[in-house]
Amino acid sequence: MTSEENNYSPEFKKKVARKALEQSKQNLETLSEQYDVPVSIILMWATELEKGGEQIFETAEEDIEKEKKETENVDLSISDEEVASAVDHGVMFDNLNYKRLVFWSVLGVILVIVFVQALFEMFQYNERALQDRVSAESGEYYQATQLNKKAEERITTFGVVNLEEGTYRMPVDSVINDMAADGNN
Repeated sequence: MTSEENNYSPEFKKKVARKALEQSKQNLETLSEQYDVPVSIILMWATELEKGGEQIFETAEEDIEKEKKETENVDLSISDEEVASAVDHGVMFDNLNYKRLVFWSVLGVILVIVFVQALFEMFQYNERALQDRVSAESGEYYQATQLNKKAEERITTFGVVNLEEGTYRMPVDSVINDMAADGNN
C-alpha cells in the first residue's frame, strides 16, 4: 500500500469504492475531484471491494497496525571493536592470504602466456611445414634447391675453373683470411 492510502479510513475507502462501482467505474474524474483522491487509487479500491468484499479494508488496516506494533528499535552494543567498525561501515574484515593470492594470480598469468606462446609456435611450425611440403611437390623447388647447393659448394670449396688458363676457385673465407694476412704484413 502507498502512503497516500494510509491517510484514509476504511469507511471512507468503502464509501468511495461503492460510489465508483455504482457508476460502473465511469466518470471517475468527478469522484476524484469530489473526494480529492487520485483516480488510480479509486480504481484500486473499487477492484479490492469487488474481489474481497467490505472486510478487505478493515483487514488491511489491521495489518498496518500490526506492523507498527511489531516495529521496534533495538539498541545493540558490540564489544569487539573490529566487528563494531565493520558494522558501522557495512563491511566485514577479510582474512585473505594476499601472498597466496598474488602467487596463484602470477602463476596463472604466466601459464596463460606460456600456453599462448606454445600455440603461436605450433602455428608457425605447421605453417612452415605446409609451405615446405607444397614447395617440395613442385619441380621449381627442386631446381632452386639444386642451384643453391651448387652455389654454396662453389663459394666454400677449392676447385679448378679453367685448367688451360690456370683459373682456380678458393673458398671465400680463405680469400678473406689471406687478404687480411697480407694487409698486416
